[in-house]
Amino acid sequence: MKKYLYICLSLFLMTSCGSDHYPSAENGLVASQYFVDACLKGDFKRAEFYILPDTANQQQLNRLKENYYKNSSDQRVEYRSANIIIEQDSVVNTNTEIITYKNSYDKIEHKLKATNKNGSWKIDVKYNENDKM
Repeated sequence: MKKYLYICLSLFLMTSCGSDHYPSAENGLVASQYFVDACLKGDFKRAEFYILPDTANQQQLNRLKENYYKNSSDQRVEYRSANIIIEQDSVVNTNTEIITYKNSYDKIEHKLKATNKNGSWKIDVKYNENDKM
């Protein structure tokens, strides 16, 4: 019995330890896609991994989360199954991209700013603070 419990506990720990590891984005477009996909699916822990770590971005992400959960459960199902439609990927410079996108559910145009800091592409959510996902 102890052996069985030990095996179950080991399997649980192995699977739970790896859940916080998300793939890094090789460019701004991929970072944007990862971020938007996480937001559409309501996975704000994963979305947080892809934002620039500062207070303003965290606050904006919290607003996105609040707005997401104000939707009905049917709307959240629609968002989770929506596709991301990239309208434009504007390269400002080697470290900055502005991505214009929609999702297939609400079809509202949004913009994100992706920034490369120390070789890691992250989303500057506060770039378009009045936007809602």
